[in-house]
Amino acid sequence: MSDTRISVTDTLDAPVERVFALLADPDRHPDLDGSGTVHASHTHLAITEVGDVFVMEMDHPDRGRYRVENHVVRYEPDRALAWMPARVGQQPSGHIWGWELESDTDDRTVVTHYHDWAQLTDPDLLARIREVTPDEMRLTIGNLAEALA
Repeated sequence: MSDTRISVTDTLDAPVERVFALLADPDRHPDLDGSGTVHASHTHLAITEVGDVFVMEMDHPDRGRYRVENHVVRYEPDRALAWMPARVGQQPSGHIWGWELESDTDDRTVVTHYHDWAQLTDPDLLARIREVTPDEMRLTIGNLAEALA
């Protein structure tokens, strides 16, 4: 970890292809989210390439409900997936939520979930960037494991 990145890693009992397919389906993201803030998908299409944008409805205790556009910045089938959130109609704010996958065996996958804000410049967002904790990110991986069981 660094001052601008949090990552958590675990090994799941599922083949890398299944893990990636689930992560590439925004409709499943509310089921996975360990922070309790991802409420619903408004896109209903799988992520298929860099440049895709998927819209999620968020529900934050302090900010209420709002939508974000997630701009896919990394798409490597069965290896990595990442996106940069943005306010609807705006450019991404400079932080990245991502996943890196490595096949451990035919039926096990090493999963790393990360949040990187090295490019973030918005002072309001910088002040609250660590709202999602490593424990919540670990819970997200746990929820992913349950969804794959």
